[in-house]
Amino acid sequence: MSQARMLPDVPELAKDSVLLHIGVHKTGTTAIQAALADAREDLAAHGIRYPGKLQAQHRAALALLGRPWGWNSRGGAVMDRRHFDTLVRRTANHDGRVVISSEFFCEAPPDKAIETVEALGGSDKVTVVVTLRNLGALLPSSWQQYLKYGLTTPYEKWLEDVFAEPGSSKISPTFWRRHDHGAVITRWANAVGAANIRVLVLEDVDRSAQFRAFAQMMGVPDEILVSRMDLTSNRSMTAAEAELLVRLNKRVKKQMQWTDYVRLVRRGVALRMVEGRDPGPDEPRLVTPDWALDAAAVQGAISVETIAALGVEVFGNLEALGVRAPSSPEPASSPDQMPIDAAVAAVAAVIDASREDPSSRELAGRTWRQVRKDGVRSLLDKSDS
Repeated sequence: MSQARMLPDVPELAKDSVLLHIGVHKTGTTAIQAALADAREDLAAHGIRYPGKLQAQHRAALALLGRPWGWNSRGGAVMDRRHFDTLVRRTANHDGRVVISSEFFCEAPPDKAIETVEALGGSDKVTVVVTLRNLGALLPSSWQQYLKYGLTTPYEKWLEDVFAEPGSSKISPTFWRRHDHGAVITRWANAVGAANIRVLVLEDVDRSAQFRAFAQMMGVPDEILVSRMDLTSNRSMTAAEAELLVRLNKRVKKQMQWTDYVRLVRRGVALRMVEGRDPGPDEPRLVTPDWALDAAAVQGAISVETIAALGVEVFGNLEALGVRAPSSPEPASSPDQMPIDAAVAAVAAVIDASREDPSSRELAGRTWRQVRKDGVRSLLDKSDS
């Protein structure tokens, strides 16, 4: 492991501080949260609290924002304010360091950012940590994340919407709240003070760099987190896998309540395909068109300028956020076949879900038939596009 690929050493925080990690989305947040959650006992031995029993503090963040989890008209619901209040109470009742992590905090408007900082102890206690990646590099994974929320828009059409008017999107309104990185850090700098923000740039560094930096801030041995950095597998979908999910969403989304969608599609089909197989080297990957990479580089450069002017602490190469991501060596193409093992994984996930919940068997049966159709036949039929 080369030290040249590590972030510069990040100073340890004060013993009674609150480390508030606000993401942003698609910067390895799930992996660091899984490590923190698994290490709760080890961290507690060092006087550090990672509140709650879940992997991250998403419920508290969503409660603060008044945001629903899921489709508000069909089974989704706004989180109760008590989730945020409980987080505040658990933080206040602990004498040592507290670590909080949810990428949904990055979406907070100015007033909610201020409210969060004040509730957690004010700028004398709170240090906001922001993890960033190059915008062009994270576009495919961002689109795929929205797919798991029921999105039915193909990748390039989604990109056209995102960059039509940078700063707004009709299809994914939360995208720029998350990924106008300069604006995100400006909001939080105004809430907590620029001196209390640390930006970790996760470009051109070893995958372990983020885990090492968090351990340094908490004053614990690196190994407590680095040894847990492979607890999650969050690879990107192949082009065919993503196409299957687009088509499946189009066919079954309107028939489902959010809870059914989560069980059968989000945690069933999508998760099983990604975690249950290793794509072959010849399977086409998702390709971001050059025009979108150009547009992302422009927005990235604007964020670099904004962040540099704020005077926040930056660890890593800030300029890397404004570099144009490399073009794909292979041309974009519409998948014309689905690997059999991917289709089998998707079908098996739906069967398993129906076994776990007998009340959903009829719905699972419809979903299974649709997956089988889209996985084996419909991807061969260009007229269905």
